[in-house]
Amino acid sequence: MPHTHLRFLALVIVLAVVVPPVATQAQQVNEKDLRSWADRGDANAQFELGLRLITGEGVRKSLEEGVRLVEKAAKQKHLRAQHIMGTLYEDGVGVKKDFAKAAEWYRISAELGFALSQHSIAAMYEEGRGVGKDSARAAEWFKKAADQGNPPSQTAYASKLERGDGVPKSTAKAALWYLKAAQQDFVPAMTRLANLYYTGQGVPVDYRRAGAWYHRAVRSDSEDPWASNNLAWFLATCPEENLHNGETAVLLARRALKLVAEVAQSDEQPYEMIDTMAAALARNGEYKEAELWQKRSLSLLGEDKALPEGDRNKLGDEFSTRLKLYQKATPYVEPAPKGEDGAEPLPQDTILQEEDMPESRPRKKNTPKSGRGTVV
Repeated sequence: MPHTHLRFLALVIVLAVVVPPVATQAQQVNEKDLRSWADRGDANAQFELGLRLITGEGVRKSLEEGVRLVEKAAKQKHLRAQHIMGTLYEDGVGVKKDFAKAAEWYRISAELGFALSQHSIAAMYEEGRGVGKDSARAAEWFKKAADQGNPPSQTAYASKLERGDGVPKSTAKAALWYLKAAQQDFVPAMTRLANLYYTGQGVPVDYRRAGAWYHRAVRSDSEDPWASNNLAWFLATCPEENLHNGETAVLLARRALKLVAEVAQSDEQPYEMIDTMAAALARNGEYKEAELWQKRSLSLLGEDKALPEGDRNKLGDEFSTRLKLYQKATPYVEPAPKGEDGAEPLPQDTILQEEDMPESRPRKKNTPKSGRGTVV
């Protein structure tokens, strides 16, 4: 199945500041007026001025004073201020890092119904930071935030349903929650939903819908290397041959490697992405190049001593099997999954009406092409 790299937990979202009664969005920041309102006890002014002092936006930066003002607003039940206090203690900005205090502030705001704090306290329970690790409590708080329409929380809760972690396992419910987040353009949810369609877990096997969501993920965040990698893998290896597109797969695989190198600021390349590049080249008829890339993936895999030996051996067997195919001028096709019994479609999913996915067409034979590029 396509390689995935998800990021669900500990997402900190910076909120737009709330402008106090003395100013409008169009007016320039007036520090004197903000201080005047803050000194009178206006929580919005205390929060905005405090946040600006912390970041240095529009005023002279002063972490100590900024934290003091944000805390004043937080003690007046200003939900955003309470959440920001949690992030300050979690990250150690302007205060000594203290996960327990971070969790305390998140909980205060979460109990007052603030979705971002609900997500953050859930992440603390999920990872056991500042509180005891508790998968059930994490699921409970993710669900509260998910019910308010927060896409990262919907995705995190769906993941717990998919795995049966802290909640009874239900891939069907997971698919529905992934869909809610995906329809809000949250890329990790699109990827997971596509994977469920690809494997037939929680929903019937549907390669066209899987492909449509992989396409949507790339278009929604063209800078996400794993979104490009997943679509490249899909276009190169999907069991439904009419969905193959070797040329596009190669372009996407190259983009994924370029993006991940830019993020890491190094020449290090994930062996999963190298494996994808090899599959894409083989699908495009460039078998000699595919061999070189697949050998590179095997070499990098062997160097990963952090991976458990059993997992490394399993992946090594898969990589070696693909290498033998490329040496025989044969592209790799993933075996068709059996799918989950009783899985039902999601009538709310309108992705096929929104995306132009190809219908069945005669298969085109791959012909070897001259090499274009080298392993880097």
